[in-house]
Amino acid sequence: MSSQLALFTASSEADLFHDPNRGGFFSILVQGETRKYQSSHKLSEMHRVLGLVDPARDTWISQAEFMAPNRRVVNLARVGLLFADLDTYRMPWAVGRSPDSLAESALYLCLEQGVPPPSIMVFSGRGLQAKWLLTRPIPRQALPRWNACQRHLIDRLKVVGADVAAKDASRVLRLVETVNSRSGEICRVVHLETGEDGDPLRYDFEDLANALLPVGRITLEEQRKARTLEVLSGGKSSNLRGFNGRQLAWDRLEDLRRLAVMRGGIKEGERMTHLFWQINFMLLSGVTNSFQMFHEARALAAC
Repeated sequence: MSSQLALFTASSEADLFHDPNRGGFFSILVQGETRKYQSSHKLSEMHRVLGLVDPARDTWISQAEFMAPNRRVVNLARVGLLFADLDTYRMPWAVGRSPDSLAESALYLCLEQGVPPPSIMVFSGRGLQAKWLLTRPIPRQALPRWNACQRHLIDRLKVVGADVAAKDASRVLRLVETVNSRSGEICRVVHLETGEDGDPLRYDFEDLANALLPVGRITLEEQRKARTLEVLSGGKSSNLRGFNGRQLAWDRLEDLRRLAVMRGGIKEGERMTHLFWQINFMLLSGVTNSFQMFHEARALAAC
């Protein structure tokens, strides 16, 4: 297996969750002399761009794909994995362990927490990047449900050092074959979970959601049907809760943006009100946080 892991380059690891044949963009973040520099590129150019990366510089790559040349969640196109940034170096049990040993311990702790084994684990130079590849990308419409899975995944893996701030769809993670200047180590693949076909294991998103979320979609649908029947038969309507607030807010944001396109833009004098409601629904959907709100709002205003 170690010889197989050594074959992973920056491009081949990125190919697991990015498809150069799809339309859209990905982003690269590079540490310069005094600050970080970000650039966005078409997916069709990914192999060429990654081939030009300087491995001696700290470099990160977006995990999701976007409709515009930036990595704002309001411009999300799709995301093909779940992930967790495991700061194992902060955990007492991880002190002095090799990257391979860290991966073995992380797999054991995932099992203990009832989390399916990650498809791939990358040694980031100090910790681990665990990734659960999906059989097909999740479209932007399902972002609130994807966010819910991310929240519960990170919560379960706190015992492994999961970074609670590294769970949003706009996140970048360290690029394979580049240095982590804090440790001098090279970022590399240290574990690969394979399926029956010998390829990296991929999960159906609904199977993962049912494993991670406290109440699976099937259970929710059964509850909704039961509540609906109760109302129809004369029960109390106050028990009827057939919607998800975060999903509803995201759908309303999508509707506002779609209306703006259909009407050829927003009339002068109505733009600030329109933007206000877009930002309102964006925050209610939970797709971003206060630290990223300005950048997301600026991306909305630019649409």
